[in-house]
Amino acid sequence: MVARFKFDIPALRVLENEHQLLTHLMSEWHPLARRIVEDNQISENEVRESFINLRKKLIKFIDPLKNHTDKEEKFVFPALTKYVGNEQGPVLAIEEEHDDIDAYIGHFLHHSRGNNMDLTVEDMRNIAQDACEAYEVITFHFIKEESIIFPMVQSILKPKEHYNLLESLYDSII
Repeated sequence: MVARFKFDIPALRVLENEHQLLTHLMSEWHPLARRIVEDNQISENEVRESFINLRKKLIKFIDPLKNHTDKEEKFVFPALTKYVGNEQGPVLAIEEEHDDIDAYIGHFLHHSRGNNMDLTVEDMRNIAQDACEAYEVITFHFIKEESIIFPMVQSILKPKEHYNLLESLYDSII
């Protein structure tokens, strides 16, 4: 599949590309989480194996996700808040979603640390639900950014600010 970009501004293309990468990485762990939570036909050993694999994949996912959200919080949001503020509205809402995503993944990792052999199938299903919730929040979060925040960046920021934003964002998240 060839990646399609919605925005002409190179800085926004960097962020769109990161969304595509993160979405791909999510496709590696989300089916595991769903299987654990939803499939009542799999054995305890299969649940446990999927749970351990889910934890590994989420740990691998954390750094790229955090690098991406850090760039947005350090460069994109401050550039926008000069014009639209951050006391309320879309920038504040998006920042709060970053916190929600961190909370779901953090909760999963906290409760899945240590010896997972002590966890019951029910425990693993309940903990894996956090990964499912994180997936849902991230998916809708990307949609909101690409339909609200990015168009604001494109229409509100001046061309020089677009260039400065590109200079700040042009760094790999992996």
